Amino acid sequence: MRSLPRPVATTPGTSLRPPVRTAARTSGRAVGLALALALAVTGCTGGDDEAEAGVDPSTQDWPAAVDPATAEGDVWVVWTAVAEDGDQAAVDAAVAELRTAGYADAAPLDPACQEGTGEVLGGVTGIDDPTAVGVAFASAEDAGVFDTRFAGTTVSLTSGPWTCD
Repeated sequence: MRSLPRPVATTPGTSLRPPVRTAARTSGRAVGLALALALAVTGCTGGDDEAEAGVDPSTQDWPAAVDPATAEGDVWVVWTAVAEDGDQAAVDAAVAELRTAGYADAAPLDPACQEGTGEVLGGVTGIDDPTAVGVAFASAEDAGVFDTRFAGTTVSLTSGPWTCD
């Protein structure tokens, strides 16, 4: 019978502990995971009334985007592309894809304008100061329908008030 390997502490009196993570990094990941789960549930079920009625979000009309700077209250942003600052080709391609889907006003958005979004996108992509393209919606349901209908990539979904004009 083999004995199991024992962890060895590097200095006397210390114990092995999991690595310490910063609160911002852990919170950003938790927010990202919670929002992704909310998007998945909203996008798949569409809520109790729709589930009972048998409504499929993929057959719903495309939801109307909102201008996050003029929207009242929280906005839900479906981020479809995140690029290194200066990668204009990736940004232009993402904007063109959204415009082809019917969002004529699609443009890059500043993730710093929504609290915690820069950290979420950075945690997902590893880019510290991302340039991002997204579509803002007035409700989680609209964001879920968009995510279901949009054939392109969805990097993340964030929600909260927009702080930039």
